[in-house]
Amino acid sequence: MSAYNCWLSMAQWRTDIRRNEEFVFGDQFSDRVYDAKKHRIVTERALLVEQGLQPSQYNIIRNVLRTIVGVWSSNKTLPSCIAQKDENQAESEVLTATLHALYRKNELWKLDMAELLQLLISGVSVTKNHFASRDGEKDVVNDFIDPFSFFVDNTMKDPRYTDCSLVGYFYDVSADDIVGLFSKGSKSRGEKLRRLYGGRSEERIYEMSETFTDQRLELDFFVPGTEAYGLCRVIEIWRKESKECFWIHDYLHGTYYPDFEIKESDIKKENVRRIQEQGAMGVDEEDMLLIDYEWGTANFWKYYFLTPCGEVLDEGMNPYWHEMPPIVFELHDFFCGKIYPFVKDLIDTNKQINRLSAISELLSKYSAKSLLFMPTNYIDDENGYGIEYIQDKATDYDSVIPYKPDPRTPHTKPEYVNTVAQAFTPLNVVNMYLRLSENVSGVYGALQGQQPTSGTPAQMYAQQSQNSATSLNGIFEAINSFRVRRDKMNVQLMQQYYDERRYIFDKNSGKRLLYDPPKVKNIDVEIAVVENTDTPAYRLMVNDLLFQLKQFDTNNVLDLRGMIEAGNLPFKDKLLDYMNKREQEVKDAAMAGQPMAGAQLPPELQQELQQYQFSPEVQQQLSSLPPDVQEMIMQQAEGVGG
Repeated sequence: MSAYNCWLSMAQWRTDIRRNEEFVFGDQFSDRVYDAKKHRIVTERALLVEQGLQPSQYNIIRNVLRTIVGVWSSNKTLPSCIAQKDENQAESEVLTATLHALYRKNELWKLDMAELLQLLISGVSVTKNHFASRDGEKDVVNDFIDPFSFFVDNTMKDPRYTDCSLVGYFYDVSADDIVGLFSKGSKSRGEKLRRLYGGRSEERIYEMSETFTDQRLELDFFVPGTEAYGLCRVIEIWRKESKECFWIHDYLHGTYYPDFEIKESDIKKENVRRIQEQGAMGVDEEDMLLIDYEWGTANFWKYYFLTPCGEVLDEGMNPYWHEMPPIVFELHDFFCGKIYPFVKDLIDTNKQINRLSAISELLSKYSAKSLLFMPTNYIDDENGYGIEYIQDKATDYDSVIPYKPDPRTPHTKPEYVNTVAQAFTPLNVVNMYLRLSENVSGVYGALQGQQPTSGTPAQMYAQQSQNSATSLNGIFEAINSFRVRRDKMNVQLMQQYYDERRYIFDKNSGKRLLYDPPKVKNIDVEIAVVENTDTPAYRLMVNDLLFQLKQFDTNNVLDLRGMIEAGNLPFKDKLLDYMNKREQEVKDAAMAGQPMAGAQLPPELQQELQQYQFSPEVQQQLSSLPPDVQEMIMQQAEGVGG
């Protein structure tokens, strides 16, 4: 019931999500309005259709979201593990490589882009990080959580969520999956689980819901929807609880922890045993390593897996070392316990643009079009300026319509009439609201890559782009904070559950690193988001710097292998593999006392080397290098090896 109350308190937020989603992906005329003529509530589209109009919608919100996601994803930052102690830096590099491997395996970049889009539309990003079996393999997994099934403590106020005491979500799975997850190897327990969901006890569920609302608007918390027909609902809850305990300070093992099960008599017995044991070893009484304890209470996270009727499928204390619930979430903007999604600010502006477009179309359809009222005394049929002449010439761009002026004003000058400017008046108003949408969202045309208008200074255009990026820092910080907390939990899960040695491929160095559980299991690390170096610009910068350093390498300290390993050549891995193989062949030939003839590079490596072209800046720097270095580099580029 506490989980249901938290979920029910977020009903207005879920309604806002549906409206936001409609304005991003669906019908932007779906808002319900009051029809004053017929005294009813209808959608805006239905009202306009009754007026004989099929309104078009101009979705500026979608483009703004594409721009934000594109700007963030254009620089693929990567998490890096930083050890708290200097002597653990080597192990932290292994954890970094393992985390990057998890990124590739779980497609976390694709998930993060979807989470950012969801954060903009709904204000929430949420995943579950745990160790589970998927496709016959056990590993750390990151599961997406539907925001409509997510619930969280409705009394939170801290933007860091430190005051959260309840979090969870519900999901629908088959009865066979429930038996496999919660039977714990017992056939009789599995049969009981099937009976719990037999018929799903819908009448009982309805009675429970009816106590909250007679209209039964929130039945979907207890009953799976139509799209999940035949599935069984599981409600997963993580709740912070408090319990009496003894706080144990064990001087022998150097630990301090709460023990919820131990009895005071057991502690005293253990101290008596230690006194006897250490006394026999000649340890003075004041130097004995005993257990110091005191009674108190402690908080801990406990998990529950429940049926919609409240039966407990499973429960227990938090099994994870990090002692936190495995559900990681981010709320943006989160102010005084309320969620304010980014998209909500843009809806009114987009509605106004659509409304002006609809009004312009209505005016065009029902207004008088080139209707001319002509006094009959101005029709001069005798001189050939009759009504047919006026009809033919009235809309020509260069026509002349003669008329007889008032006799009292014989010196009347020719009069020019031009009404084409009225056709552009609605467009000017639309342009005004487009500029207003930029001011509201902070995403200016410069950030979207739009061509600047004539006369716009380059410095001003660059400043607009920078200002747009600055206004989005809050969103980027929110998604990065979400990634940092999630990735730190992933590292802690790896430290807890990776109990076998394994080799991890480090994409940055091109080497295979050994993950040794005893060495990395207890390393305390922090997660830092760093710039991704896997970009053409970065590779070019590193290669250029290497060539510059080689000019001062008179003692040939930086040899060919060193340049290849330190550089960022696109064919680096294949070239190193070839060099290792070649060196082994030379050693084998020398041991056999046979001469080793020169060899050509593999054809595929030759092709990659030939396709790699240096920039003009690199070519200019190449010409300034010593002749032997130039010859060495050119040999690589031509595909000649020895």
